[in-house]
Amino acid sequence: MIHHVWSRIALAVPLAPALLALACHAGVAPRGVPLYSNVSATPLPRTAVAQLMGPIGKVDGRDVMEQGGTFELLPGCHVVELDHRPLNSDNPNGHVRLSGQFPLTTYAIRMKAGASYIIRRNLVSGGMGMMIRIQQSAQEEDAGGKVTELNPMKSVDEIHECNN
Repeated sequence: MIHHVWSRIALAVPLAPALLALACHAGVAPRGVPLYSNVSATPLPRTAVAQLMGPIGKVDGRDVMEQGGTFELLPGCHVVELDHRPLNSDNPNGHVRLSGQFPLTTYAIRMKAGASYIIRRNLVSGGMGMMIRIQQSAQEEDAGGKVTELNPMKSVDEIHECNN
């Protein structure tokens, strides 16, 4: 009986790398919610759209908070507001309780076809766990793999520049 169980494990071990490679393949990754008009029965190819991921609240004034965190947009400039809803979180060990609201953060991003735009928020505890900081980052990864850091808007003029 032990030999029989071991043979099943031995069979699964060589399959694991193949399954992992398949799961990580770009063609297998789930697609984002299309935020472009006239979405046909067949979505545009991944190389024809930009992918936006993160804690997104609005895109071009459209509320998308309840539509998940991955979206597809046509190339061009888009105004992206991050979700700023109140943060309510309990640490599973019961030692930390966080509450409050994220600051309103907006990006005006000139998106490119085939590129990915990833926005992250990480909660980092500082000195003896008494203070929590929010680390926010935004990056563009183009189709060739080049990564560029993105900055939030500094003025409303950037929205006007984006829309023109």
